[in-house]
Order: sequence, then structure tokens, then C-alpha cells
Amino acid sequence: MIFAIEEINKDPALLPNISLGYRILNSCASPTNVLRAALTLASRPEETEFNSPCPPAMSALIAESGSSQSLAVAGTLGPFQVPVVSYFSTCACLSDRTKYPTFFRTIPSDYFQAKALAALVKHFGWQWIGAIQSDNDYGRNGILSFTEEVKKLGVCVAFVGTILRTYAMDKILDVVEMIKRSTVKVILAFVPEGDFYPLMKEVLKQNITGIQWIGSEAWITAARPSTPEIYQAFGGALGFVVQKMAIPKLKPFLTNISPYTDPSAAFAKDFWEIMVGCRPVLPGVHRNTEKMDKICTGNETLMNSQHAFFDVTQLRVTYNVYKAVYAIAHALHQLIFCTPAGEKPMRPCLNVSQIQPKEV
Repeated sequence: MIFAIEEINKDPALLPNISLGYRILNSCASPTNVLRAALTLASRPEETEFNSPCPPAMSALIAESGSSQSLAVAGTLGPFQVPVVSYFSTCACLSDRTKYPTFFRTIPSDYFQAKALAALVKHFGWQWIGAIQSDNDYGRNGILSFTEEVKKLGVCVAFVGTILRTYAMDKILDVVEMIKRSTVKVILAFVPEGDFYPLMKEVLKQNITGIQWIGSEAWITAARPSTPEIYQAFGGALGFVVQKMAIPKLKPFLTNISPYTDPSAAFAKDFWEIMVGCRPVLPGVHRNTEKMDKICTGNETLMNSQHAFFDVTQLRVTYNVYKAVYAIAHALHQLIFCTPAGEKPMRPCLNVSQIQPKEV
């Protein structure tokens, strides 16, 4: 997101002489936290500097990855007519325009994925399958849509197990027992990766193999199931993936991140400590409050790092974030200049401070 904003700010054709700013809050995948974050962002700051160059009102919000979190955001900010653009919330329930009038997304609804997964099951002639759902809007709605589709095709769903990352271990074990007792050899997991991982570990621990797993887009391309350990049980899983796209110049942007270049840059210091493994000595930072003991020499670089973070060949959800930023930028451009980016005239017909979120 930061890369896209910086790229737009350097583009003379898109929002010329106007800089996009941003504020990032972490929901930690919790609907409660995301509600607090959304209200914080939507409310104007109590203390605004008079000489601040930025208008305090928010134009739009890019959120969230999880559908339950997006429901909380869209439901809360909808009455305030703040546009919300999600990059990974696929629940078909979010397409309800009466409930969520200002919700948009750069990923397809699960309405289409459920139909495709049902067609996949039919294609291979599987008649007797199991299902796992996450105990949230994404999992419940996804499995509901899927079961409706497969019933039309004469396929029976033997069981539906429910899991969540915050569940106690006995609930995870109940689902494992359900899998072991059943005769099904094909199981669909309509679950986000974080919720699925505790079950994955238990399936592996109990050496449950010989099952054909079908994955939803939330975990089918995740790196974790492809590790040698997890692959023993989950290798060969089938599913539909989110479109992959290249983002030019993103890799050099990532490898050039440095706390020395701009000590105040968002997340740069923490990012450096994680990636490089040492603490940069920066002006104004007190040593005694720091957790990490190893001090950087100043010669460290990210240029040749082999860390998976710098692998920009599999940009799927990341590209959806990139598109979301550009969608908002183009909407703002058309509002201010009354014409699409790249077309004349370039003289503003609307003042930036006059823009209301509902217009975006």
C-alpha cells in the first residue's frame, strides 16, 4: 500500500500537485479490534495542527482481509458513507447493497468460488465428501453456498466440522475424530490459513493421510502447507487461486527500505530488526529501552536477502491491495479534475478540502 501511494505521488498524470497520505492501524484479524480501528480512523483527530498541510478527514479505507472484519467495518462506516475497499474479503454476504452501500472489493465474491468448487467435485465424480468451515462469516457462508450447489449435483456432504484459531484444543480434536471416524476420502476446507493451521498440525501429528483436500482461495496458495512437514498430509490439495500479477519496481522498493535513509519512516526500524537481525543505532533512540542486544555495524543491506518477503513472483492478494489504492486515487482524480487521469483539462474544478467521503 505504501509503495502504491508513493508511486501515485510521483506520477505527474495522476493527482498532479496533490499528495496522498495514509494512516495504518492493525486489527490483528479481530472484528473487535477492527471496529475500534475503523471508528478511530473515521473520527476527526481532536488535536489538529493549524499548519498541518493535510485535511484531517479520511477519503476512503482499504480494509480488510477477513470477511468478518470487513462486515464490522462496512456495517459501522456505511451510515457515515465512507467507502471501504477490501482486497481479500470474499463472503457473498458483503454484496448486499442495502446493508453495505459503501463496500467495494478487488476480489470476486465467494458466490463464484462455491460454484467452481462444486463443479470441481462433480468433474472428478466425487459423491461422498466432508467439509470443514471456520466459525466466522467467511467459513459459514462459504460452506452454505457450496452445499447448496453440490446438492443440485447429487453430491452428499457427510459432515461439517467447525474450527477457529482461538478454539481450545479439545474442539480441534473433536474435528480430527470426526475425520477419522468417517469413510470420506475427500474434504473441502473453507477456512482462512490462520484458522486451519492448528487442525493441520493435529492431522499431521496423528498421521492422517490418504485424504484428497480441496482448499478455498484463503489457504490454497499459502506457503505454510507447502513446507516439507505439512506436505506429507496436504500435498496435492486442489483449489482455485486468486489471479497472479507482477508489480514493476516493487522489489527494489522493498530491498531499499532502510532506517538510516529515513528514521521516521513507518515500520522501517522494526522491519530492519526482523530482517537483518540487529538494532540500528539511530539519533534520538535510547539504548536501554531496546529489546535487541545486537547492534548493527551500518554496513548491512537487504539487496541480496533470500527472505521469502522479497519474493515478488507470487503477488496475488498483494496485487489486490495495489489495485485498491489505485481505484481510490482514480476516484479522487475524477472528483478533483472532473475528468479521468491522463485526459485534459488538468485545472482543478473542485477543491480537495471540499471532498466528502460519499463522493469518493
